[in-house]
Amino acid sequence: MKKIGFVFSGYGSQWVGMGKELYDHSRVTQELFEEASNCLDLNFVKLCFASSDADLSKLEHAYVSIFLVSIAFAKVLEEAGIVPTQVAGADTGEYAAVCMAGGLNVPDALYLLRKYAQFYQAYLDKTPAIGLKVTGLSTKKLEKLCQTISKKGEVATVAVVEGPEEHIVLVTEESASLLHEELKSMDCVSSQPTSLGGGFHAPVMDDIVKNMRMYLEKVDFKTGTIPFISGVIGEPLVEADMVRASLMQSIHAQTQWHKVKDTFTECDYILEIGPGSSLKESFELQYPDKKVYAIRSFQALQDFKKEFLDMQSTPTESLEEVSVASQEPIMVNQSVSQESNEL
Repeated sequence: MKKIGFVFSGYGSQWVGMGKELYDHSRVTQELFEEASNCLDLNFVKLCFASSDADLSKLEHAYVSIFLVSIAFAKVLEEAGIVPTQVAGADTGEYAAVCMAGGLNVPDALYLLRKYAQFYQAYLDKTPAIGLKVTGLSTKKLEKLCQTISKKGEVATVAVVEGPEEHIVLVTEESASLLHEELKSMDCVSSQPTSLGGGFHAPVMDDIVKNMRMYLEKVDFKTGTIPFISGVIGEPLVEADMVRASLMQSIHAQTQWHKVKDTFTECDYILEIGPGSSLKESFELQYPDKKVYAIRSFQALQDFKKEFLDMQSTPTESLEEVSVASQEPIMVNQSVSQESNEL
């Protein structure tokens, strides 16, 4: 039985026209767009296919549009009998992953993403901050450096751990200058601006957690049928309260993206689902011997379906063997459990 991992695109992957050919060819996609438009009173056909880059990039539009296009691709694959053995998502892509895993329905996911976008945008309007991608320094050394800068009254926090020496740091303009000065004296260390549109993943987001708690409590999470790999702990979850707590913590807790990628080691196929392709490139670097795809267009979906179904038609395997993984969820750490109890 071939194992397939789905990883869903996050903020920054949006582009005008995304999902258009899929919409034209798929009744399932058309129904999803109609459902989403009714839920949010928003014309997703116009927004995704005929708006401007600036309009689509607004958080309130991008979050829900990326989710909709991503889940449409996933559902069309599912309709063909191609079901993942595990799912994950980059920043807001986690909502599509949880939806695909059976933990959230589409209307509830859209509802939560809209609220999160509203709260996060309000925060950004009054608290300017930027992201820096720092390469060539260990997590321990970079965190120590950020602590030194923070003691000077500035904000500097390691928000995402992408690898042993690859990180995204949340900084203010002033702390960015201080960090640059420190990094200039270090050999083989580089930094460059990067997007934090999907969230800061740092304690400065505590107020947004408080605001989102009420809405997350209202939503009826279900125990999933497919393991969801939490970005907070890099481990599989299926139980409803644990998934809810993980989404809550992801707002203000460091993202362990390197651990998430490590869980895909048993997958034969890794598919980035959604309008992006950067996750595909990241997984290709870690798994050069695996088959990694970006399902971001109708043609890419068709090509993968043909290859996969042709492979499944061999005498030793059949399509029916592609099923929900037998991977059992493992115990989560105390912080996630505590967050769940507070809910």
